[in-house]
Amino acid sequence: MEFSEVIKNRVSVRGYNGKKVSDEDVQEVLEVMQLAPNAGHKQAYRIRVLKDEAEIARIGKGAGQEERFAGATALIVFFAVPEESGERFGERGRGLYCVQDATLACAYAQLGAAAIGVSSLWVGSFDEEDLMNMFDLGEDAGVLPVAITLLGHVDEKPERSGRKDLKDLMV
Repeated sequence: MEFSEVIKNRVSVRGYNGKKVSDEDVQEVLEVMQLAPNAGHKQAYRIRVLKDEAEIARIGKGAGQEERFAGATALIVFFAVPEESGERFGERGRGLYCVQDATLACAYAQLGAAAIGVSSLWVGSFDEEDLMNMFDLGEDAGVLPVAITLLGHVDEKPERSGRKDLKDLMV
């Protein structure tokens, strides 16, 4: 698939059919994710991949979005690593660049998924404390959960939501 087709065909999916995303497809998504641009080549993010439906459902419940998580068979949690970016960039690295690294990795994962016919959803609203507890990550872990990408399959791809006119995006 041409890159422009990937971009134009990627949509946010809020319901999945439960068909398993293969381990090979998850690996392909992760390999694309790893190529995301990042500040100072630090890749100041970490991920956790889940394929257990009960764990996915637990995160969905904690996020108050059970219906959106239903049927997704894989999930990637993206964590920023503030100190890793802060070593080079100081406070701006700790507060911004590490979050940008994690979010760019998340976006690339979604594009990688779209390129191979796997549907996805970016989730930014979730219970951070619950996630950290679920993964047994204390305050000393040095990571901050930033985003989640759900992965799954659908019977019918939803329509893309509307977009602002380009002129409305100019400052």
